[in-house]
Amino acid sequence: MADSLSALLERSRQLQTSTSLAAVDLPSIQLGLDQIESQSRRIAGRSLKEAGHTGNAAYLLASGGVNADQLSSNINTVNLAGTFEPLVPLSDTDVEGYVRHTHEQAIISAIEEGRRATTADFYRNLDTKMRREWERQKEKMFDELGRHHAQAGPSTETSRRLGGQNGFERSAPAAPLPSASGSLQMHSKMMRYDSVIRRLNEFRKEGFAFGLVSALGEASVGSSSGDSRAAQTTETWRLLSHLVQERDVLNGEFQRTALQERQYAQAYLAQDQEQQSTVELRRMIGEGAKGYLEEQFLAYVEKTLASRPAEASLGGVPSIQNKIRAFLNVKYQKNGKWSNPALEIANNTPVWARMYYLLRSGHAKEALAFATENESAISKLEKSFVPYFKAWLDAPDRRLPKLLRDRFLAEYNQRIRYLTDTSDPYKHALYKLLGRVEIQRRNVPGVTQTTEDWLWFQLSLVRETEGQGEAPHEKYGLRDLAAVLRKFGEAHFDPKGSRPLLYFQVLLLSGQFERAVAFLQQHSHYQADAVHFAIALAYYGLLRVPSRSKTADVELLVDANTDTPSLSFARLVHRYTRLFAQSDAAEALQYLHLVCLNADLPAPRGDEQVALAHEYVRELVMETRQYSELLGDVRNDGTKVPGQIERDLKLLHLADSRAYLLGIVKAAAERADLEQRFSEAILLYNLAEEYDAVIAVLNVELGNSLSRPAGASASTGGVGLPEGFTGTVGMAAGQEDVALVAKSILEHYDRAAGMGGKVSRRRRETCEVLMRLKEALSAYEQGKLEQALQTIESTNLIPLHSDLVHLIRAAEDLASVDDAIVRNLDAVLVVTMTALYRLHQQLKDSPYGADASRQQRMHELRSKARSLMTFAGMLRYRLTSETYSQLTRLDVYLN
Repeated sequence: MADSLSALLERSRQLQTSTSLAAVDLPSIQLGLDQIESQSRRIAGRSLKEAGHTGNAAYLLASGGVNADQLSSNINTVNLAGTFEPLVPLSDTDVEGYVRHTHEQAIISAIEEGRRATTADFYRNLDTKMRREWERQKEKMFDELGRHHAQAGPSTETSRRLGGQNGFERSAPAAPLPSASGSLQMHSKMMRYDSVIRRLNEFRKEGFAFGLVSALGEASVGSSSGDSRAAQTTETWRLLSHLVQERDVLNGEFQRTALQERQYAQAYLAQDQEQQSTVELRRMIGEGAKGYLEEQFLAYVEKTLASRPAEASLGGVPSIQNKIRAFLNVKYQKNGKWSNPALEIANNTPVWARMYYLLRSGHAKEALAFATENESAISKLEKSFVPYFKAWLDAPDRRLPKLLRDRFLAEYNQRIRYLTDTSDPYKHALYKLLGRVEIQRRNVPGVTQTTEDWLWFQLSLVRETEGQGEAPHEKYGLRDLAAVLRKFGEAHFDPKGSRPLLYFQVLLLSGQFERAVAFLQQHSHYQADAVHFAIALAYYGLLRVPSRSKTADVELLVDANTDTPSLSFARLVHRYTRLFAQSDAAEALQYLHLVCLNADLPAPRGDEQVALAHEYVRELVMETRQYSELLGDVRNDGTKVPGQIERDLKLLHLADSRAYLLGIVKAAAERADLEQRFSEAILLYNLAEEYDAVIAVLNVELGNSLSRPAGASASTGGVGLPEGFTGTVGMAAGQEDVALVAKSILEHYDRAAGMGGKVSRRRRETCEVLMRLKEALSAYEQGKLEQALQTIESTNLIPLHSDLVHLIRAAEDLASVDDAIVRNLDAVLVVTMTALYRLHQQLKDSPYGADASRQQRMHELRSKARSLMTFAGMLRYRLTSETYSQLTRLDVYLN
C-alpha cells in the first residue's frame, strides 16, 4: 500500500513538471503519507461510532416493540400523491363515479369545516362567558373597594380667601378624632336611621306622604350632648329641610301641606334646564338656602346677645329691631362710643349696618320700617336711597323699575362705585344689593367676612329670570354660583380636611346635590349620613342617576365635569346594605326597596333601576339564605306563608304575586340551579311554584348521587336543607339522603292539592327510576345482591331475558330516556353483571350445587347475563371500552 502511494506521489510530481501548462500554478500536496493514513483512520472510526449510535437507537426502539428498519422502509414507500383520489380507479368516461366521488369529498370537507367551526365557536363562547363572569366579579370587587374607599387627603394648596375668612366662622368646632366608642355610636346612629327607613316604606305602601328629611334629622341627634359631629349633622338636615321646603312636620308626619314622593323629579330631571318649572325649582332652592343662612344668622345674634348681655343693653322688648341694635352695640360700640370710624351714624345708630343686618337676618319688612322711620336722617346721607329701597322691597322679584334703575345706576356710578376703605362698607353692600351692580365683583370687604355671609350675599344676587332688562354680563344664577364654588374647591373651605361637613353644606346650598353626596361618602365617619342624604334627595326627586352602562366603575359620581352630573344611587345603597345584610337581611331589604324610587325615569333608565333593585334583592336572598324571612314558607298542608318581599310587592314595582314569583323567586332559583346549589334550587323552585323544575333538579342530583358512595352527606354533595330554612316543603329538617328527600317531596306533592298535577309524567317516572336505581346500588354495596338485582329489574331499564325483539326495543327506547339515567348506564350495567356473577358463583361454590333448583337458578343467571351482553352489544358505542371489557370478562367467568 505504501509503495503504491509513493509511486502515485512520484508520478503526480512528474505530471506537474511535464505538463505543457507550466504557467499554471497547480496546488501541491502538503500532507505526508503518514498524515494521510492517520486522518483516514480517524474518519473511518467516526463512521463506525455513528453507525454504533444508530444501532443503539434501533435496539432501544426494538425493546419497545418497534421495528425501526421496517418502519423506515414503510415510510419511504408511502405515496401521498393519491390521498384524495378514489379508492377504486375511475375511467375517464365514468361520469357517475366522478360525481359520486366529488360529492363524498364535499361531504367530508363540510364535516371537517363544521368541526373546525364548532371548535372555534366553543372557544369563542367560552371566552365570552369567562369575560362576562370576570366583569361580574370585577363589579363586585369594585363594590368592595368603594365601601372601603380611602379618604382623599386634604389639599395643601392654599387658595385665595373669601372676604378674608375661609369657613363657617360660627359653625361648631372641628370634631375630635374617633374614639374607641366611635363604632358603637355609629351603630346606634345606623339603628336610628333604620327605623326611619322602615317607617318611610310603611307610609309609601299605604300611599301617604312622609316628612323624610325632618324624620332623619331627628334620628341624627346624638346620644351624647358633647358629640359635635352629631350636632353638625343635625344642623345639615335642617339645612336640607329649608332647601326642599319641608315644613310643619312632627315625627315624620306633615301637619299641613304635605310634600309628595318625587315632588320635584319632573322639574329637576328635565332635559331642558331652561324650562319654567326647572327655573322655578332653582329659585326655590336658592331662596331656601338664603332662608337657612338668615335663620342661622339670627340664632348667632341671639347667642351673642345672651353671652354678653351688659354690652348689648337689649332692654325689655326683645323685638328684632332691638336685637339688631343690641348686636351692633356688641359688635361696634366700646365704652359708649362707636369703634369703627367708617360707620355713618344717625340717631345714635349705624343706619346702613342696621338695615343690612335686618336684611341679613331675613327681616326685610322691619328694614323698610326702620328706613321709613329714619328717612329724614338717611336722606341727609343719601337723598334718594329710601325711595330706591322701598321700590326694591316692594318688587316681587327684587328688581327696580327701569326708570328708577337708570337713575340709580347714574347715582351709583357717580358717588358709590368708587367708595374708599374709609367709607361705610354697609352702604356699599346695600347699594350693590339694590342695583345688582358690578355682578363680577361680588365681595364687599368688611361685610362679607365669613363664608356664610359671603354665601348669603351671593344668593341675594342670584337671579334665575335672566334676560329681563339686564345685560348678558350681569347674568348670575344658581348654576353660576355653583361653578364659582367648584373652582374654590374643598381646599379653600376646609384646608385641613378636618371638617368635611362644611364643604358638604356649601355644595348643598348651591344645589350641587350629586357632588355633595359623592364628596361626603368618601369620609368613613359620614358614610351612613351620605347614604341617607342621598335617599332623602332621591325621595323628593332631587338626584340624577346614570344609565346602567355608566355605572361599572368604582366612582359613584358620573359625568363629574358637566353641569348635570349623576350619582350611582343604586350602587351607593347596595354598598351600604352589605355592611349589615348578613346580620339583618330584612332591614337590608328595606333599603333595597328604595332603589325603585327612580322607577319613574324615562326609558331605559327607569326600567334599569327596577331591574337593579330586583337583582340586588335576589343577591340578598342567595347570599344571606334567610329564605323563610325573605321569601316565606310552604307548610306540609300546602299553606303558604308570605315572606317580607311578597309583603312589599308595591315597593319593588311588582304587579302581583305571579310577577314576584317569576321576577324574584324563580330567577333566584335559576341562578342557584346554574351554580349547582341544588338544595337551594329545590327550595326556591318550590317557593316559585315551579314543581316540575323541582323534580328536574332532583333528577340531576339523583343522577349525580349514583356515582357517589352510599351515605354521602350534604356536605359532600348530597342534598340537604339550606341553613336558615325552618319550614317543611315536604322535607324533614336536617335530611341529607337525596333519595329520601325526593321521596318526601313526591309524597308531599301527592298530598297537597294541585301540586302533583304540575309535575310532568316523564320527569316523575324518571325520578322514580332513579330512586329505585339508588336503592339498588345501596343494596348492592350492602351485599344484598338479590334485592339489588330485583330492584334493577323492576325499573325495566335493562331487559334480562332472551327475547331479542324486546332487547332491540329496549335499546331503541334509550334515546328517549332522561340523561340523568343514561349517563349512569355504564355503572348500572357493571353492577348488574357483577351481581349476576357473584350470585352464580355463590351457587356454584355451594355444597348443594347438584340440587336441581340451584342448577335451574344458575341457568337463569347465565341466561340473564347473555341477555345483558346482547343488550350491551347493541349499545357498544354508548358504553366506554372499560365498561365493555368488564362485562365481557364477567360473562366469560359466568360461562
